[in-house]
Amino acid sequence: MSINGSVFAPIALLAYNRPAHLERCLASLQLNPECARTVLYCYLDAPRCAEDARLVEQVRRIARAVTGFLAVQIVERPQNWGLSRNVIGGVSEVLADHHKVIVVEDDLEVSPTFLHYMNEALSFYATSPEVFSVSAYNYPKKLFSVPRGYPFDAFFVQRHMCWGWGTWRDRWQRADWQVRDYDWLSRSESWQRSFREGGVDLPGMLDAQVHGEVDSWAIRWTHAHFTHHAVCLVPVESFVNNMGVDGSGVHMKRSTRYFHPMLNRKKELLLPSLVYVDPFIARMYKTVERRSLAFRAVRKVSRMVLGVGSPGTMSAALNQNRASTSRG
Repeated sequence: MSINGSVFAPIALLAYNRPAHLERCLASLQLNPECARTVLYCYLDAPRCAEDARLVEQVRRIARAVTGFLAVQIVERPQNWGLSRNVIGGVSEVLADHHKVIVVEDDLEVSPTFLHYMNEALSFYATSPEVFSVSAYNYPKKLFSVPRGYPFDAFFVQRHMCWGWGTWRDRWQRADWQVRDYDWLSRSESWQRSFREGGVDLPGMLDAQVHGEVDSWAIRWTHAHFTHHAVCLVPVESFVNNMGVDGSGVHMKRSTRYFHPMLNRKKELLLPSLVYVDPFIARMYKTVERRSLAFRAVRKVSRMVLGVGSPGTMSAALNQNRASTSRG
């Protein structure tokens, strides 16, 4: 396979207050030879509090000095947007000028073949409207592995994997960030069962989003996949590690659960030409986040005790019971 001379997708890089993570993320991106032909957009959030101001300024200085890309465009938010708004806004801004985008957050470390894989996948499925996104992250083998003899280097799932991913303008524009259909969907048992096919944790996370208990762009993007009967491409071997599970981030607690000791460096890729969710893979994949059963139990009890609409108190309890890859 080859990229056939197509223009490389620009990168939207989201960062906040972790300068060491950003330096490591940029260094890993710079090991990709495609950087020299790639435009980098940096969306840098403003400090949420006075204590974060020094770190935010360090992040901005690092971004201003970055080299090795075709061009660098920096957007420094004048007020704190928060992760969800910064991601949705940044991706939308890039896609206003480009037909496709690669999205990287500052806590990701990528393989030297990350950009090759992403551009191959974005080109290969550009005319497949049922593919809403392509991801470069997959769970470690201790959590999930494809069946022996699976012939391709990637597969399709019904949930979005948000650690290093890409999409196209025409698909991104179909997302409903207000989740306006949730009121009637949530009353349907068949909807709950169907949505759970993408992951046992998904209905609970979307419910928490709608009720203001979390602020996640990723669960809403997964909801868009589900609503439009769309899928996400996932590599058999991950091209990405998340450094943010070191306890430094707002949305993830410390964990080694999702870490890969080695990242995928493969360049000769065999991608499935038929957009098809393998039922055996899907059955295994949806249970990786089965720990969310405890998450849902805590939520249910918390609502009974605290009442609906106590997001601050509930979030404290919930955060002790979940660490999900849909932490965006």
